[in-house]
Amino acid sequence: MTSVFPNSLYVRTINDELLFVANRSLKSPITINIEPTVNLQQLIKPQEQVSGNAREILLGREVSVDLTEAASYAPPDGSSREVGQLSRIREAVRMIALILRVVDATGSVLDETSVTHKTAAEFAHDGILALREGDEDQFRTRAESLVGLGTGFTPSGDDMLGGFLVSYNSLAEKLKRSRFVLDFSIIEKRTNWISAKLLDYMQRLLLDEQLAAIVESQLSDAPDDLVRGIETILPRGHTSGLDIATGAVLGLAAAHDIASGDTETEIVTEKLEFKSTSN
Repeated sequence: MTSVFPNSLYVRTINDELLFVANRSLKSPITINIEPTVNLQQLIKPQEQVSGNAREILLGREVSVDLTEAASYAPPDGSSREVGQLSRIREAVRMIALILRVVDATGSVLDETSVTHKTAAEFAHDGILALREGDEDQFRTRAESLVGLGTGFTPSGDDMLGGFLVSYNSLAEKLKRSRFVLDFSIIEKRTNWISAKLLDYMQRLLLDEQLAAIVESQLSDAPDDLVRGIETILPRGHTSGLDIATGAVLGLAAAHDIASGDTETEIVTEKLEFKSTSN
């Protein structure tokens, strides 16, 4: 066991993967969903051992999770639509950027007083624009500087970077680009282990239902689907949803530009009020 909360717990497995047990219905490839009435913090202590087999998982000394009737979950493998339809999301991307500026951004990457904001702005201006032009080394430098920045269980920098990589990597093949994947050993050194694993799963597109829905809506014929998908994730955590959404909308803007040759990324960056720090 790694961390235990009333509604969830995180387990570090023997093969160094992350298992998430939660008393809510949101599904993901790493999640075991249990009854919503269970208070895990009252039943299980941190650092207690976890064991299991194909039929059950034993959490500590007293809790057993029956797996015999459990259904498996895997996120969709991506849309089959053509990349040309990215042009249809321009209005949605700009609308999302405006929504992100009117919600309470306190403590998030959009908060100009936060410890993450300046580095997030550098990531947007110097990192994302470099990646759009094919400069992966410059992007890597800015991306790595974002990892671990911010407060909270998952730092804001990790969430913003994860949101960007979810959008960009899910569209990379259609853009005739390679997915961008940071070295986990570097991520792990810069942030806490759980946040490092969650970021790694996001960049490798092992997504929960909400993130998968955003990916599916990226090339939807109805841009409003994308707006609704982003709105759904906003309440996540203290600032996690807002930070993930900020990264995701920048990823969409960059993908749009790669496909069309436009400069939507600069427009969205300005709407999000990320000011350039370049002289």
